[in-house]
Amino acid sequence: MVKGKKNKVGRLFGVSIAALVVYLAVSSMVLQVDITSYQEKLSGLEQQCADQEIENEQLSERVENGADYDYVIRTAREKLGLIFPEEQVFYNASGNQ
Repeated sequence: MVKGKKNKVGRLFGVSIAALVVYLAVSSMVLQVDITSYQEKLSGLEQQCADQEIENEQLSERVENGADYDYVIRTAREKLGLIFPEEQVFYNASGNQ
């Protein structure tokens, strides 16, 4: 009787250890996939940050040097849709540009 109980307990212990090893292996793989995904996101964000820093430097130089007249005119036209009072603007109503 004791030998049969030991055998069942040993088998149960072995199955438990095997299940734990499988669980840890799967968890490790899932974590590795997550780490890779986060590293890719971090790389993308670092690139965006570098691009933004370059743009910030360019804008700071403009502020320090003063904006030139052509830049002011171009920005007013493109971003704000402004025109000079004496200008005439024609729009293509057909939708073809």
